[in-house]
Amino acid sequence: MEKATLLVWKSKKEKIVVELQFENGKKMPLLLQLKNTELNNTEVQVTRENGIPVLVVEANGKVLFPNNPQKNIPTPTSGHKKVIPPKPDIKAPPPKKSHDQSTSINKENLSSKQNDSQSMPTQNSEYKLEYDQVSYVSYSAFAPYNFIPLNEKIVCNNLPVPELNKYDTTKNTGWIELEIEAITPLYIRGTLTKSDIEKQLDNKDKSDFFAPVKKISIPGSSLRGMTRNMVEIVSFSEFKFFEDRRLYYRGLADQSNLREEYQNKMASFDRQKRRTQYNFSVGILRKSTDKKDRLHFEIKSSGNRFDRILKSDAKNLVEKKGEKYEEFKFYRLGKDFLVVSGNVPNKKRDWVINYPYDDAEVIAILDEDIKNYKQDRTRGEQVPDILEQARRGEEIPCFFVRWTDREGKNRVSFGHTGMFRLAYEKTISAHIKQNFESNAKSSTECENKIDFAEAIFGNEKKHSGRVFFEDAFLIDEQTDLQLDIVSPKILSSPKPTTFQQYLVQNSTEIKQLNHYNSNSSIRGYKCYWHKSGEKDKWVEMDKKLIDKNPKLYTKIQPVKPGTRFRGRVRFENLSGEELGALLFTLDLPEGCGHKLGMGKPLGLGSISVTPTLYLSDVKKRYTDFFAEWHNDIAVSDQLLEKKRLFEQYILKELNENDKSSLWQNSRLQELLVMLRYDIGKSLEKDGKNRYLNIEPQNEFKNRSVLPKPSSLVSKD
Repeated sequence: MEKATLLVWKSKKEKIVVELQFENGKKMPLLLQLKNTELNNTEVQVTRENGIPVLVVEANGKVLFPNNPQKNIPTPTSGHKKVIPPKPDIKAPPPKKSHDQSTSINKENLSSKQNDSQSMPTQNSEYKLEYDQVSYVSYSAFAPYNFIPLNEKIVCNNLPVPELNKYDTTKNTGWIELEIEAITPLYIRGTLTKSDIEKQLDNKDKSDFFAPVKKISIPGSSLRGMTRNMVEIVSFSEFKFFEDRRLYYRGLADQSNLREEYQNKMASFDRQKRRTQYNFSVGILRKSTDKKDRLHFEIKSSGNRFDRILKSDAKNLVEKKGEKYEEFKFYRLGKDFLVVSGNVPNKKRDWVINYPYDDAEVIAILDEDIKNYKQDRTRGEQVPDILEQARRGEEIPCFFVRWTDREGKNRVSFGHTGMFRLAYEKTISAHIKQNFESNAKSSTECENKIDFAEAIFGNEKKHSGRVFFEDAFLIDEQTDLQLDIVSPKILSSPKPTTFQQYLVQNSTEIKQLNHYNSNSSIRGYKCYWHKSGEKDKWVEMDKKLIDKNPKLYTKIQPVKPGTRFRGRVRFENLSGEELGALLFTLDLPEGCGHKLGMGKPLGLGSISVTPTLYLSDVKKRYTDFFAEWHNDIAVSDQLLEKKRLFEQYILKELNENDKSSLWQNSRLQELLVMLRYDIGKSLEKDGKNRYLNIEPQNEFKNRSVLPKPSSLVSKD
């Protein structure tokens, strides 16, 4: 049997109409003879045959359908005669009229499939994420980036972190010299000076390369971030540097299954009834305070008491009040509200919200829902911030839906218009599930629960890092280093709402795509393809376009390809495996390179790094007065040895001892593809690592899936 809810109301002809609403949000008419609407919102158990209800039972066991339980009563445990009810009259009912008739508006009757007290289905607390990306994509999407798969298991660093107040003679202390060469133009923006701030300059208007002491250099912080990210990937560490928030969506006309997800919660068009069925509720958003005078927000509900009005009629009413009719505004019409949203093609009507009754339900809005609303960065600039309006003491008309989160909390999503953007029920962290794993002991869990990245770079709550990155300065005797000041093409901001690219997909069928309410893992670490760096590929050549949109463009002055820098990474008390992780990250295979600085999606920032290892004799620091004057000796043979120690450790933890190199691991094979210059340039030539276009044809419309990096490489 299935759980469902009875929806009961009176039609326009005073006829009692009954529907079943199932847990997935779908509804079905039920030929049930009732004298009143007392059973509205009653929870029931339903048995169906061939999709048709044959038995409806209340929680107390009372049979509601068929109406005559003595005839043809099917039960789950015994044979029964199949009951097929005749097709019922399912004319759509109107919503209840407001008791307040303070406006003389000719309102359009609407129907609401969902009562104000209904909520979205509760999510299961236990779920398994999908980690395996579909291997074959016939019509693939393109992007200047791709993803290194998220590791489901975290490899534990079983080597204890040494004390930080002394040198450990069994560990490694020294430094790595980094020689860095720009393969494509490289740009890292300089910081604003006191004079720049006084002139009220924006960062985008400062084209200078990073040069804090008037010497062009690469900041150590940039090198540290680049290296740490790579160490996390290659050492199978925990994915932890992300902003855990809910994303938003509006899928009313989406071609994917997101459309059904949205319509079940908000509105859909009933083709039989020839009208839109609305599932949301309306009310008044206002501020409130608790006993400690802390600010909160609440919604006083009007239930489903709202109507539509032609835009022409709405405009006339506003102008009669002596006001100007504008988009994204609301107007008082007596006690009720006229709400005008944005103008979209074929939009003919605005909203009218009835003022709540005096005894109407008041819904407290949780802090999480306030935070969710504020974090929706995809709302347009013109869209009003109704929280800010309510904070000023106004009563703001709003639309809302209720739902229940995975912890069983009653939640609410709200917005300024009937088709507002909904928050996904799951946060980003719900799509990231990793577990510590260690083969060093019989236990399946790491004793200290620490990975390589945290062991090396530290954690502000546990211990300090043991690596220190210095700025990398220009190597002497280099002249004519910089290109002219130019404006690069506009960079697209990251769009994680593009779920067909940012989430693991196990199908390319548009109706079967995973979205942020699905049980799917994120794709993993985002990396950018190498490109040629040719000027016409990244510089905006259309001066008229720059003059027309000056706020959208910035100015930069990169260094030329071939520019060389030298810097150091100092380290203390690292084990051989930990030092090996650092060297494995920096000393890449032939033909591979890192990405650094601004403009990576356009092809800027490809660099090669050549590390040289120097080990210190820590005993001399305490026995030889002139120890600091001695030059450490490069130990190139130990560089390879330390890398091999790290590889063997990870392969053992992954139960992949049959492999001779960590680069043979399937996950790192994807990284290797992304790191190779020749592959990135080849894809650029074929137009396969560009952004998708919106014009003249919208390439996002069909939600094509972004294949794995290796899938884009020719097998010839």
